[in-house]
Amino acid sequence: MTAIDGGRAASAPTSKLGATIRRHLGVGAALIVLIIVLSLTQDNFLRYSNIMNILRTNAVLFVVAVGMTFVIVSQGLDLSLGSMVALGGVFLASMLTYGIPVWPAIIATILACTMLGAIVNGGLIAYGGFNFFVVTLGMLQLLRGAALVMSNGTTTSTIAYDPVQFIGDGRVAGMPVPVLIAVAVGIIGYIVMRWTKFGRSVYAVGGNEVAARLSGVNVKAVRFSVYAIAAFTAGIGAIMLTGRLTSSQPVSGALGLELSAAAAVLLGGASFAGGSGTIIGTAIGVLFLGILANGITLAGVPSYWHGIATGIVLIAAIALDRFKSR
Repeated sequence: MTAIDGGRAASAPTSKLGATIRRHLGVGAALIVLIIVLSLTQDNFLRYSNIMNILRTNAVLFVVAVGMTFVIVSQGLDLSLGSMVALGGVFLASMLTYGIPVWPAIIATILACTMLGAIVNGGLIAYGGFNFFVVTLGMLQLLRGAALVMSNGTTTSTIAYDPVQFIGDGRVAGMPVPVLIAVAVGIIGYIVMRWTKFGRSVYAVGGNEVAARLSGVNVKAVRFSVYAIAAFTAGIGAIMLTGRLTSSQPVSGALGLELSAAAAVLLGGASFAGGSGTIIGTAIGVLFLGILANGITLAGVPSYWHGIATGIVLIAAIALDRFKSR
């Protein structure tokens, strides 16, 4: 190897690291500033219990946001994920009420969500040629309505079912189980997007669908798969949320979760134009939203301001995406 080749090889990891830092510099800097401000103004912010609370309460959001990352990188959007989480919780509680064993009910819930997202969302968008916004917006209403019909608009307690409670609010070696699940989902998502042929295909389809098709990528299969992945993460989130709340929540459960997930993905450096975005960036975006909500709570501001803050952040993220695309 020549000296020039050696220099190029040595500089490749450095250039990749530099690109990663630049990609997440904006939201990363904002996150650091937010942490510093809250550390100086709120005495309880840096306590271990509060940090664990932030991670635990945002674990479901991160799991769903991982699935949303695949969809947005492929130049799509899934507005039905929050409703799917709510319906999944109702479906789980209904099966448990009818005497189905806990673990088969948990697996069936995840599979049902995955199949629903794959067949309806993925099928209509990838193979039917329907617009993703129309399909997922319709599914948002349909799934929320189905959750209300199945539950009659009432909650069903799951507190008697230990595995569900363990997944939603248990601990292993002092760490909340939802956090461990979120970390595992994040690592798997990162590996798939970063190191597999399918992950590269997702970026290719989002970046330039025509070029991806000409290079041999099965564009329809990729689009079908990303909606299946998003629905799969929604199914996992449904189990986690039901366990954390100790009941199914057809009305208020996961309300607005899909918008928070989209905001986190966009904050993390993804673009509605497709072809960009990482799981690491999504994790930073989720942390920003979670710490912001926690800071609002610690400051004694009424909880309904959380939605306003999330909306402002979402608009800011879209504006930033627009600015970068220009």
